Amino acid sequence: MLTRGEILKRKFRTWLKRLRKREVAYRYQEVDRLKFLEKRFFQLLTRLREPLIIIILVHYFGTVGYMAIEHFPPLIAFYQTFIGVSTIGYGEIIEMDSAGRLFTIFLDFAGITAFFYATGVLAELFFKEDILSIYREWKMLKEIQQLKGHYIVVGYNNISKELVRFLKDRGFKVVLILEEENENIKKELELEHIKYFVIGKPYKKSTLHLANIKKARGLISAYIDEAKNISIIVTARLLRPDKENFEIIGIARSYETAMKLRELGANHVVVPDHIIAGRIAALIFHPHTFVVANILEKIAFGEESEIDLSEFEILKGSPLEGKTLLDLDLRKRFGVSVVAIKHPDGSLDLNIHGGTILHGEDVLILLGNPENLERALKWLEKTQKGEEVLT
Repeated sequence: MLTRGEILKRKFRTWLKRLRKREVAYRYQEVDRLKFLEKRFFQLLTRLREPLIIIILVHYFGTVGYMAIEHFPPLIAFYQTFIGVSTIGYGEIIEMDSAGRLFTIFLDFAGITAFFYATGVLAELFFKEDILSIYREWKMLKEIQQLKGHYIVVGYNNISKELVRFLKDRGFKVVLILEEENENIKKELELEHIKYFVIGKPYKKSTLHLANIKKARGLISAYIDEAKNISIIVTARLLRPDKENFEIIGIARSYETAMKLRELGANHVVVPDHIIAGRIAALIFHPHTFVVANILEKIAFGEESEIDLSEFEILKGSPLEGKTLLDLDLRKRFGVSVVAIKHPDGSLDLNIHGGTILHGEDVLILLGNPENLERALKWLEKTQKGEEVLT
């Protein structure tokens, strides 16, 4: 038979094992960071409850004590308590006897102890736990849930830095996903004026939901690692299967990997080696037209903010089919020019004029100011749907 002491020891060991298991499970489970930060913030705030109660009790007993011992009026009793406990030390408001002074000694000692305790708790919250940092991130994640039409950029490296800068220059909101929490990276994001970021594994649904993928315009993976790209693209496409309304762009080391990523759901895949080689070749093949080539490259790669290229497809059976470029008159309406038309057979027609007739599946190549282009594209879309009448 086990003794009472042995039974208690066994129960204590069992309870300790369960506690450790729960701690480990909580640490490694997939947690919604928004809920975690909210819970953590209010948990830290509750630490202020105890010192606050102690300070209130000290003032309460001090006020009651002066009223009972020295027969002070309530306001005078509270005032005497406050200036003594807070160590302001104006002296005696009304002259006290020995009992009152002895009470004041114990009261002031209790008050100073309470304030030191409260100061220690506050210092721990602000310096050790960094409650302000937790609050800022929690508030930021709540703001991300209100975004609409933003881009999600996965990974933080030289590519994503430049990409975020280009997107911000064009007026797009950007949410960056970081795999791990890193104070140095957070400071760098602050210097780069990157307002929104999410910390978590980018291939997890919970992380993408935190980045508000349901209302995002697109996702760009800045990783070159094939395995990471596959997992990110597959998860993102499962959450947003509509390819037309949600664009996924990835980076690949080779064309074989690029084809694989496209099959898995990416709209576009960039092969950096091919782009770099192409830009160098352009300088070799056209050495005397460097300025023109440079301008066109900047437009094509989104580096030029004053002018941009865009495209619009004429659908079969559309009200625009059979119309001429003069009928559209985009230059007069929006300050946008049609510089070329790509036909369904893949040929590019540069010899266009006002009398050029539009056919189904033709793609108009438009050139103009980004704001004017956006207005022109919206008008063309509405006209094609019959919401606008072409006059």
